[in-house]
Amino acid sequence: MRLDRKLRQLNEKRVVWLNRIQAMCPDKLVAKPRAGKWSILEIVEHLVVSERVVFQGMPHPSLLVERPRRPEHHFRYLLVEFLLRSGIPVRMPSPALAPKGGRSLSELRQLWDENQEWLLTYVSQLDSKGLQRVVFEHPAAGPLTLGQAVSLNQSHIHRHVRQAEALYRLLA
Repeated sequence: MRLDRKLRQLNEKRVVWLNRIQAMCPDKLVAKPRAGKWSILEIVEHLVVSERVVFQGMPHPSLLVERPRRPEHHFRYLLVEFLLRSGIPVRMPSPALAPKGGRSLSELRQLWDENQEWLLTYVSQLDSKGLQRVVFEHPAAGPLTLGQAVSLNQSHIHRHVRQAEALYRLLA
């Protein structure tokens, strides 16, 4: 499947999920199951911030540089993908990805829309050869193609959507 089509499908699912969250009782969006755990709104913020930090560090497409990739990088990619899909708790690779709170759902939604628009525009500037080059540096998985980075992002989103839905059921 073409990467731009995959991004559009992911974006459609993201919009449906955000619409469901928007319909929730505002008190449930900020409720925490226990101290030190994230609220649904903080989960959304984490997804928005993570995407922004990770993807928008990419240079202009004309300045992309192929990164060296060793066999262990392939293993690390598969491990990160497995951990994201499994739901096994993992430590964030950077404190910059943690939610800080204080943002409304509408503000987060606008930022996330901007992320998606930027990423789709970025992908559209690359030819098929550019999409296959190892130019992206993931904080945990190492050097990846942009397609692999998008795949990890998709798994990351699905992981936290499941987390938010479980929290909502707990709070119901």
